Amino acid sequence: MANRIGTKLVFLLAVLLIFSGLVLAATPEFSAEMVQTDAKGKVTTGKIYVQGTTKMRQEFKDGDSVSVTILRLDKKVSWTLLPDQQYMEVQFPFDPNQPNLEIEYEMKTIGSETVNGYPCEIIQYTYKDKKYGILVQWYSEKLGFAVKTQTKDAKGKVTSTIEYRNIVEGKQPDELFEIPSGYTKFSIIPKLPFSF
Repeated sequence: MANRIGTKLVFLLAVLLIFSGLVLAATPEFSAEMVQTDAKGKVTTGKIYVQGTTKMRQEFKDGDSVSVTILRLDKKVSWTLLPDQQYMEVQFPFDPNQPNLEIEYEMKTIGSETVNGYPCEIIQYTYKDKKYGILVQWYSEKLGFAVKTQTKDAKGKVTSTIEYRNIVEGKQPDELFEIPSGYTKFSIIPKLPFSF
C-alpha cells in the first residue's frame, strides 16, 4: 500500500508541475478516461474529473479496489481516500496557483496535432533544473486543458505518458471534489482511548 501511495504522490507532483507551468485560458470542466503509461510500458487506467482550474479527482482501479486522489489547488492540498473511511492529506509546500519561481523553464511550441478529436498545440517545457527533465503537452484551447502529457528525462527519454480519452465536457458534481461524509483523517499515531 505504501508503494501505491508513493506512486500516486509522484504522479501528483507531475500534475503540480503541469499546473504551475500553465496559464489556462479557458475554464475546463469535464470527465474522461485516463491512460497512464510508464517508462517500462506498464499501463494504468482510471478516470479523471476536472472542475475549473483548481479541482481535480483521479480514480485508479487496482484489482477490486479503486484508489481516489482529490487535488484542491484552491486549498493547497490533496487528499487520498484510504480504506476504512480514512483519508490522507498532503499540504503543498508552495502556492500551486502562482508561478513557482524556483522551477524555471523554457517554453516553446513545437507543432500541432489532433488528439482524440481535439486540435492541440504541442508545447514543450524544458526545465533549467535537469532533475525535472522535459514536459510536453498537447494542449487543447477548446477544452482548456492538455489532452496528452509526456514527461521525459534530461536526455529526452520518455518516462511517462498520460492521455485523456472519451472526454465528456460538462458540469461536474461538487461532491466529487470533497472528502466524503464519515471519513476521518489518517494518523500514524493511533488515538488512545484515554488522555494524559
